[in-house]
Amino acid sequence: MQFLSMSIQVKQINKSYGTTQVLHDVSFECNNGETLVLLGPSGAGKSSLLRVLNLLESADDGQLSITDHQFDFSAPIAEKQELQLRRKVGMVFQQYNLWPHMTVMQNLIEAPVKVAGMTVEEAKKQALEILTTLQLADKADTWPLQLSGGQQQRVAIARALMMKPEVLLFDEPTAALDPEITTQVVEIIKELSATGITQVVVTHEVDFAKKIASHVLYLEKGHIVEHGTNEIFSNPQTTAFADYLKH
Repeated sequence: MQFLSMSIQVKQINKSYGTTQVLHDVSFECNNGETLVLLGPSGAGKSSLLRVLNLLESADDGQLSITDHQFDFSAPIAEKQELQLRRKVGMVFQQYNLWPHMTVMQNLIEAPVKVAGMTVEEAKKQALEILTTLQLADKADTWPLQLSGGQQQRVAIARALMMKPEVLLFDEPTAALDPEITTQVVEIIKELSATGITQVVVTHEVDFAKKIASHVLYLEKGHIVEHGTNEIFSNPQTTAFADYLKH
């Protein structure tokens, strides 16, 4: 069954805020290990779609299958189901959302210990391994506000990795970063891809998208305009996408 290789399947998702519809009949599939970039101008619905994938937002209707969890938005989704999903689907927020009153190490071990039932010793060992990989081992006892934006970004990625996610969602991961740090984020996403983690990345930066995307979903005003592999950057199928790439 080819369904098993699907990490994410989205079918006819609609989403509105009040009278404004932000997603229109959105459907796509993403295989295990792919890096799907959600690209489009401001107000295209990228972040709303990303939040639906983690059930931080509910859709009005449609279906979602992600990491073997199935959801139908025509009925309410239980909180227990949401929590089960978030054990497998990590999210790296644009503002990082690190707890300022906890050190880097405390930020990393909080969820594995309290949610996943890991021992403190085990969580610390795993945290140190991840921090070492991300070149942050010397920052374990540092407060988040003492870190640069790039370091906070890597800590946020490390915290998401602590739960051993099958899918990792990024919301504008390079929005406030300088080019050197952006290059580091590109390398991290490529390394994670090589380990088989499926990644969905929201961005409006075309150069960044070209470097990381195995697949691209281009949205305008909540509609999918174009969907394809990285090759569509050099061979766009629609005028709208071709125009976007010129900006």
